[in-house]
Amino acid sequence: NSTDSTEGELTTLYVGNLPYRANEEAVKAYFQDYTQVQSVRLMKDKRTGKRKGYGFVEIIDSDITEAIESLNDSVFQDRTLKVRHAKDKVTHS
Repeated sequence: NSTDSTEGELTTLYVGNLPYRANEEAVKAYFQDYTQVQSVRLMKDKRTGKRKGYGFVEIIDSDITEAIESLNDSVFQDRTLKVRHAKDKVTHS
């Protein structure tokens, strides 16, 4: 398979344990080393406007599992990131 444009699928990753000082640009730049980033959305407290330390990164990747394995438990600005599929919601019964 010698085509340059590997058809990746759009997947949303949940990213936890983000440093509070990190902004969308910094997170995007970091993830860009591992995978193709479509967008970054960091969650903020509606009342205070402070970042909550987690967010969502939309990536285009043909091998999502590899991207998650590379990024999960990787260190970004002195914090160990938790990365997983956003749709794998933890349900508390």
